[in-house]
Amino acid sequence: MITLFNRKKLWLDSAPEEAARVWSALEQAGISYELKTLRNHSTFGRNFRANRGYRDFQGGIRHSDMADRMCYTYVIYVRRRDFERARGLLE
Repeated sequence: MITLFNRKKLWLDSAPEEAARVWSALEQAGISYELKTLRNHSTFGRNFRANRGYRDFQGGIRHSDMADRMCYTYVIYVRRRDFERARGLLE
């Protein structure tokens, strides 16, 4: 089991394809990992900016054009004892 006390950050990025490549390599090698997905924008802030942009252009622009795309950051942790082996897989 990976806990806060025995883990080490192996990888951090916002590309979902790269995250899938990393965790697939870890699974094939039999290395336990933990994946955390973090949102970069709150829903409130995203909608606030979109509505403000919509009002500023007096309806001449679509709401969806002003809304930021939801962006995520992926963090992959492994056990400290597996870190060197896992890092070797990524190189």
